[in-house]
Amino acid sequence: MSNRFIGIQLGPASVYDEGADHCLDLIQEHGGVNAVIVATHSYYGAHGRSAKALAPDHGVPVRDERERNVTKVWINHHERYFGGTYLRHRRDPQTEEYADRDVLADLLEPTRRRGMKLLARILEPHQRRSVDFIDNWPKVMAIDVYGRIYPNTCFNHPQYVNFWLSTVEDMFKSYPIDGLQYGSERSGPLSRVLLHGEVPSCFCEHCCARARAKGIDPERAREGYLQLYEYVTGLKSNTVNPVDGAFVTLVRILLKYPEVLAWEYDAYTSREELTQKLYGLVKAIRPDAQFGVHIDHQQSTYDLFQLAELEYAELARYCDFIKPIAYHDIAAPRVRRWLLDSVHGSFLRELPLEHLLSGFYDIMGLDKNKEPKLDEMDTNGFTEDYVYRLTKRIVTDVGGKVPVYPGIGFDVLWNADHFPANPDTIYKAVHRAFEAGAGGIVLSREYAEMRLPNLKAAGRAVRDLGL
Repeated sequence: MSNRFIGIQLGPASVYDEGADHCLDLIQEHGGVNAVIVATHSYYGAHGRSAKALAPDHGVPVRDERERNVTKVWINHHERYFGGTYLRHRRDPQTEEYADRDVLADLLEPTRRRGMKLLARILEPHQRRSVDFIDNWPKVMAIDVYGRIYPNTCFNHPQYVNFWLSTVEDMFKSYPIDGLQYGSERSGPLSRVLLHGEVPSCFCEHCCARARAKGIDPERAREGYLQLYEYVTGLKSNTVNPVDGAFVTLVRILLKYPEVLAWEYDAYTSREELTQKLYGLVKAIRPDAQFGVHIDHQQSTYDLFQLAELEYAELARYCDFIKPIAYHDIAAPRVRRWLLDSVHGSFLRELPLEHLLSGFYDIMGLDKNKEPKLDEMDTNGFTEDYVYRLTKRIVTDVGGKVPVYPGIGFDVLWNADHFPANPDTIYKAVHRAFEAGAGGIVLSREYAEMRLPNLKAAGRAVRDLGL
């Protein structure tokens, strides 16, 4: 089993806070890591963490991120690659910490010296907060069912697509890195309404034109989503009490407006088309570079709509590896609060929470005798058996077309605080991932959060497996 991919997700601030040599020595010695996946843009993801949320045992004093103004752009961009878009990355060395650094340039030599691969990492930043960091961001925001600008971006806006094509072209023409891990942690309008109670989007001119070309009526879709949104918000606020029951009435809306499901699936394919373009671009510039796709926890574990949309065998056509989130610890409170509580408070309120959890375990093929009970989910994580079953399902779906590198997550925050991890479970999770057919693993979510005993547990498993 030698020469497997043992990656780690690394926040660039750690490189400079700890020093590149100290940081790389620690993850290689204790984690058995042979591939560094470093964020080049931190618009999205872990940020603003308190000192107690970060690992205190890396040998360097921890700094409270809420008291810092750290840059969000970690590489040098070149204007000549951005002619097709009015969006621009922006950083200010006068006001932002580390804005004069270049993390890819600074990591190339020390990773090569240690025999480690260096991959960039991008999480597509669709949220409102990017307004503060990217020039002209409001111009590519979505349009909601009420015709208002909504603080999300549109995958069908040509300027937005060109912005990411320009970013990746610049990256691969400017740096001899080994690859890119790209991901979008964005659900479609149906999930955003049903699970999160968010206003549906996008209904901009680009989305509407695309839909019409596919035979989907934008006005019918807009009307269906408007009814769905107002119905769900009414359920959550207890201002509606459907005579025929919450779930039956929900299904009635979907039957009455089949355009709702068509619009949802087209939103998914829009997102995937950007991923396909980025894959093709990387291969055109550097055929030997690895392009990996990060699969969010919603997609891998608990959003049944996204689970239905995502076909891993299809995904394998435009990536070199798949990295699904398999964060066993934090999966339990996320499933409890972000899925079960959400649907129980709206369209599945007729079912007791205990029944919803039992059904979830059955649908996902998890062993309810091993995983936590309802009253344990806020404090006890899922087991290593969850990692095995999730990995096995994806490996089977992919059918050997590309390797699967599950993200073994530990010390991931919950409610902005540290969620304690068990080194023994981490050790077993690594073993079980490879038993399920994983081609490698990615230690996750971020190195800055990883307590040393837990990192050592992962490294011990890697070495015991002969990797």
